[in-house]
Amino acid sequence: MKELSVVSGRWFIKLYRISALISVYLFLIFPVFAQNKPCEFNSKTLQFTGKPVEQARCLLRPNKIGGVLGEQLEKLPFPLEKLVGKKVKIKKENLREYLQKNNISEISIGGFLDETLSKAKMLGGEEIEALYFVIHDTSSPYLKDEPFPANFDSDADWKGNDLNIWLKQPVAHAFVNRLGESITVNDFSKTVTKGWGTKFARDFLKIDGKGLQIHIELVQPRRRDVNNPNPANDLIAPVPGFTEEQYKKLALLYIAASVRRGTWLIPAFHSVLDAGIKDAHDDPQNFELQKFAQKINYLLRKIDDK
Repeated sequence: MKELSVVSGRWFIKLYRISALISVYLFLIFPVFAQNKPCEFNSKTLQFTGKPVEQARCLLRPNKIGGVLGEQLEKLPFPLEKLVGKKVKIKKENLREYLQKNNISEISIGGFLDETLSKAKMLGGEEIEALYFVIHDTSSPYLKDEPFPANFDSDADWKGNDLNIWLKQPVAHAFVNRLGESITVNDFSKTVTKGWGTKFARDFLKIDGKGLQIHIELVQPRRRDVNNPNPANDLIAPVPGFTEEQYKKLALLYIAASVRRGTWLIPAFHSVLDAGIKDAHDDPQNFELQKFAQKINYLLRKIDDK
């Protein structure tokens, strides 16, 4: 009996230690699961709950490596906090004048400004124009174990800066390379012709609601994390994640899309939209929301500067 009690005691200690380790593990990962919970969605309206600016605070949660999301924002950086969901006051002729001065064609930033955005069909049959401006990164070219090129942010000959390759991969509406050049592969007036744009659209918006999202891909190469058990992972992105010219062109695309709709779209990260879905994406990686907002403010002043 004594021997049995000793053995039982040892097993008890082992079980206790295992239980303790499991508890610590769950304690450590629980915040990750909690933060990665999806934003509250209304399946009847096909929209997220809350006012547009409140939705944006959730949909723009910081995106860390592996798609681990940060806390919901208390306030969006200026001027997004006061713009999202509000009426656009920019005149099309002013925007056109800015584009002409800077040799930017309407076709390269989503299509003609006079056209509406893509539309979704609601449950009651009514149609509504796109509401969400979804920010992605291409996660390509995939360099595996090669270092990030020294000049990929400025070299027009670097393979990742060739935008024409995306003409055969119309998975988004527009692509922006490291030089800040953009190409439209699906006009903003239409839904993406290949795929869904996000797994969220595939699983929740379905075919009728697909048009609620406008998708922008920012070219960003990725490398392999050698410490990750998946040998084909692409977890490592450059720092900084994007160039000043990319943020500037992204801001212009956001302004153009919002001008076409008449109200400021709700910006969102791909990773946040897909939160809670199996094999959710982790992009855009190393995105600086403050820089995006600053470029919007800069362009608004330039466009209004008559």
